[in-house]
Amino acid sequence: MTPDDIQDLFKNTPDNEESRIQVLKQVLCLAEKLRETKSPELETLAEKVGIQSREELWRIPLGKSGLLDFFLSLIKDDELEQGLAAYALRIAGNSCADQDENRQRVVDSGLVPQLVRLLGHDSLLQLAIPVLFNICVDYEPAQVAASKARLSNYLVELITQPQLQEKASVYTNIVYKLFGLVAAQEFEPDSLTPQAPYVLLVRVGLEASNPDSPDLEGFLALSFAALAFLSHLKIQEAFLEIPDAISVFLTAFQRATESPRLFEVDDTEERAQLNQLQSIYTQTLADISAQPRFVSLCSLDGPLAALLLQWISSCHTPLRTAACLALGNIARSDIPSIRLVQEMSIYRPLIDILSSPDSSTTDAQLLHSALSFLKNLSIPASNKTFLGDAGILDPNVLPRIWEMDTQPQVQFDAVSLARLLLVNCPANVRRVCLPFFSTKGSSSSPGRTPLHQLMDLHRKADQDPIKMETARAVANVCRVLHSETPPGSSLFVESPISPSPFEKEAHSLQDFYNEHPALGDTLLYLGLQSKFPVLRSELWFVLALMARSVDGAVIVSRFLLQRPEIVSVLVEAVIGEKIPENQEIQDEASNSPERAGLNLASIGSGLGQLEPQQVDPTKAATMMKIDRENGLVLITELLKQCPDELPPTVRDTFSQTLKAGGELLLSDEIEALQGEAELAGST
Repeated sequence: MTPDDIQDLFKNTPDNEESRIQVLKQVLCLAEKLRETKSPELETLAEKVGIQSREELWRIPLGKSGLLDFFLSLIKDDELEQGLAAYALRIAGNSCADQDENRQRVVDSGLVPQLVRLLGHDSLLQLAIPVLFNICVDYEPAQVAASKARLSNYLVELITQPQLQEKASVYTNIVYKLFGLVAAQEFEPDSLTPQAPYVLLVRVGLEASNPDSPDLEGFLALSFAALAFLSHLKIQEAFLEIPDAISVFLTAFQRATESPRLFEVDDTEERAQLNQLQSIYTQTLADISAQPRFVSLCSLDGPLAALLLQWISSCHTPLRTAACLALGNIARSDIPSIRLVQEMSIYRPLIDILSSPDSSTTDAQLLHSALSFLKNLSIPASNKTFLGDAGILDPNVLPRIWEMDTQPQVQFDAVSLARLLLVNCPANVRRVCLPFFSTKGSSSSPGRTPLHQLMDLHRKADQDPIKMETARAVANVCRVLHSETPPGSSLFVESPISPSPFEKEAHSLQDFYNEHPALGDTLLYLGLQSKFPVLRSELWFVLALMARSVDGAVIVSRFLLQRPEIVSVLVEAVIGEKIPENQEIQDEASNSPERAGLNLASIGSGLGQLEPQQVDPTKAATMMKIDRENGLVLITELLKQCPDELPPTVRDTFSQTLKAGGELLLSDEIEALQGEAELAGST
């Protein structure tokens, strides 16, 4: 049989797979002989087989007969003539079209790296591109092999090197799709050429606005590939060092939001892919904007920040969401945060997002990002009043978000923002403690305050984080009210007849706590939970502050009656151990500190000038000591200010705790002094 006989053989073969396999085995025998003799007729034979391989019915037989492996072995020969190499590539590419069995043969042959290197061969790259695509598409093992062979770097060369770019231009869409296939696989960031994501994003920005732009599939592949590369920290850092990189990214992102119009997308699946792409763009911008380099490149006076500010008021939800996240990262430092609020009034469009009549159906991610941005803006002390004055605590803004029970993450963010706004800010504390004003669209009942709403949320919330944040917000309210002189000044509504300071304190505080009966349960939650010791410490500090005045001490004693189990938690904070069940520290027959033989005045003087102290969460080693001191201040003030408000057993327990805790405190101080003396002696 000669090569010229092969065409007739193909035409006359019976229509069953086994017969075709046997025919191809005959062809294989001939091909091997021609190779041994280095006959030029091998090229003719390869041409005939290449033509036949276009037909699907011959593809599996090509693999099973061993003929595909023969031609794969030819491709490995570096001295192979270009014509024969071209036919061998055609056979490989055609045989692998929709045939995983043959794709696996290519992978097993170890040929994938060599096929990838052919992309740098200006005479064969036009064949290598579709061959690689046929091998890799819908077949992950081949994609993994191509990724390990650094296909991405060769593809970057194809679209950046003028000589290669011109020849590869007819396969532009396939090149883009190959990018998408390999980028979806795991790869070593160090193996990728640093400019890869930049090059791809430039293409996204240019091609999407070009009348001759690629189809949607190619556009998506190119975009997903760039974003997959940017999911790695090292590549993000390298990307930000390229001039204009942020601008290129933002342009590409904007093109992606306009893609439904650009590509006339109607298909549901395609829209889902575009939505996914926009979501990944949002997350990627959040990641790269968290890099210090991004912040240094994105000056608030520059065009990049100006574009992000425009996006916040855009009609495209992904752009609004991403802008909130990026600017929120910039606002992590006080100086830009203050500028954004006090000079640029950024809170206005953010409050518009929260107060939109459709806020209940607003995209959850947009609400989350706007609230996260506002949280960073609310950290500087001077911003808190600005935000309060802007109406962020009005019934149709944050309080409305607190009611979104179907979006617990957004609900949590809104409560957390409220907590931050209340930190050491009497003006905002006043806003949440006074009744809602009659506001159009408000459903709040007369006499109810935002604080009522927070405590209701605490009661009905199923999730601990929300309960924790509401309790901390209430703690901030109490801290502000009892840090003022006189206590509760923020609650007093000015009138033409000014009451005395005592009347002012008594009226405001008593009315306030009577009108918020659930406040004690909400506040004491911080002490009854055990997951976060630092929040217990926060409670002892606030209660110690409250107990410094007579009214405050009476209020705290009432809290203890509401939740008597908090007493044992407090005792443990002071003396380091719990009260044994059914056993008090002191016999129950002793009904007063004096009957227990305890001199409060002497113990109080022995404690020195203790004042309530806030725990520093970063200094865990000092937390136990400060908890003990705050607990001693609290117990001392309760026994001094309102002993008759306490049940006899609680008085006795506190009396003995005060004595034992005072001794422990004194012991701690002696040990500290000895340690200092030893340190001084050693030097």
